[in-house]
Amino acid sequence: GDALWESLKPGQALVSKDGTYWRWDGYCVKSSAPDRHAQQLEQQNKLESLIKKRPQIEKDVAVAEKALESAQGQRVSLREKLQKTQSAMRACEAGLNEVRNEWSSLREEHARMQSEILRLEDVIAVTAQEIDELESALESDAKELTAYESADEENKEQKLEALRETLQEARQAHGEAVRAYDIYVQERSTRNARMQAIGDERLHLQNRAIRARERIKELNERTQALSGKLESLDSRPDDFEEDRAKLLNMISELEDKRGDAADKLARVENEVAETAKALKEAEGVLGEAREARAHAQALMSSMQEQRGAMSLSIEEKFDMKPEELPEHSAIDMDKNLGDLDSLKGKKENLIRERDNIGAVNLRAEEEAAELEKEAGGLIHERNDLVQAIEELRSGIQKINVEARERLLAAFEHVNAHFQGLFVRLFGGGQAHLALVESDDPLNSGLEIFAQPPGKALQSLSLLSGGEQTMASIALIFAMFLTNPSPICVLDEIDAPLDDANVDRVCDLLEEIAERGETRFLVITHHRLTMARMHRLYGVTMAERGVSQLVSVDLQQSFDFLEEAA
Repeated sequence: GDALWESLKPGQALVSKDGTYWRWDGYCVKSSAPDRHAQQLEQQNKLESLIKKRPQIEKDVAVAEKALESAQGQRVSLREKLQKTQSAMRACEAGLNEVRNEWSSLREEHARMQSEILRLEDVIAVTAQEIDELESALESDAKELTAYESADEENKEQKLEALRETLQEARQAHGEAVRAYDIYVQERSTRNARMQAIGDERLHLQNRAIRARERIKELNERTQALSGKLESLDSRPDDFEEDRAKLLNMISELEDKRGDAADKLARVENEVAETAKALKEAEGVLGEAREARAHAQALMSSMQEQRGAMSLSIEEKFDMKPEELPEHSAIDMDKNLGDLDSLKGKKENLIRERDNIGAVNLRAEEEAAELEKEAGGLIHERNDLVQAIEELRSGIQKINVEARERLLAAFEHVNAHFQGLFVRLFGGGQAHLALVESDDPLNSGLEIFAQPPGKALQSLSLLSGGEQTMASIALIFAMFLTNPSPICVLDEIDAPLDDANVDRVCDLLEEIAERGETRFLVITHHRLTMARMHRLYGVTMAERGVSQLVSVDLQQSFDFLEEAA
């Protein structure tokens, strides 16, 4: 059948013995193919499975997209760092070549000066020999003068004057040779010091070149690793795209279900609002009832006090209880008790007294039971509050213990970094940090004790302005080495420093910046600091009243000059 269906003409079909069906347009149904209902059931099961997997797939897609964006950002950042490192390495190599050339020229100059020294030493020796000869000749002439005292006086003076002039010229030549030799010795000392400085600079540049090569190697390895990771991440969105297309139809159905759920939620929220309103009204009624109960209790207390006072008054006046008063009363109710006005007055007085006493509260016992129940609830709440306070105090104590441990650990790290950086910035000495004013680290203060080279150990406040600045810089960098932050702004930290200390601070700043954990923004007016930065930003006023921000990329400028050279 598979070989014959291609020869079928339009409208023709082919059926095999096992029930397989072929049509001329390529449509084929196998005998073992499931029926329509089975396919629908299978599709429904797949749909339910995809609905369950949809949140996880969406989460995976979001994670993959974030990872892709992060990898792309890291890739761009690493490329920029690689370019900067390569530029720095080229600058180091150029500086190293310059130092090598200068070193070679100085060695040639040194050899030439050695030859000049030998020549001057020969000249000095010859001059000394001539002086000795002249002195011998002078002695000989003196002897001749003594022998020829009777000779012509004028000839003697001329000969003596000639000898003196010759001796004076020899002495001048000897003095000039000695001065030339002293000048040369001084120049040789200067050149030796210069050669030593160049040697130190050469060693420093070699170390920087080695660090730059290691950094480039590390960046290349990270770039290769990230490139592989980026390729794998680039392929993952294509895999997710098919699943996303399959989920588009299910999303609309889920949106409809979400709409129904939102309607149900709105109805439930309305019911909750009505219930809350009814609860609020019930609370208001309960509050009024509580106020009425309090008023009734107050009236009952007043009535009981008045009743007790009346009973006490009857007992004091009549020496009997109020219940016994009718039995001992001599009043006959059937007889005339007096005029009507006096009786009405007594009645009104009694009515007023009764009104003052108030109505009898028949629910006093029930209200007292309710109050006792409420008091029990308040006592239970008080116990809960006391327990919560104890738990809070225990939690605060644990937090304080952990905070002390973390503070002391961070203090030790910062102190260790500070001691090393202080010695490096000052070229010697020692310094340390100390917690003062309290035994509790959380309540104690911080004191800096420093001992620059050649001085005694003392507090930071007793140091000079420049020394205080250097110690403060060491402390700031120590904290950044312990817990780096993404960015650090330094505002004219080099203002009180001389050129040598500024150079040390810049070396330390470059070393920390090369770690890549912190980017530094330095505000400065010092030429040495600006020369060591990667990029400069300045404000200029090209026109009166109009300020303009100007930026210069020093590394790019150096690269441009190298390419132009």
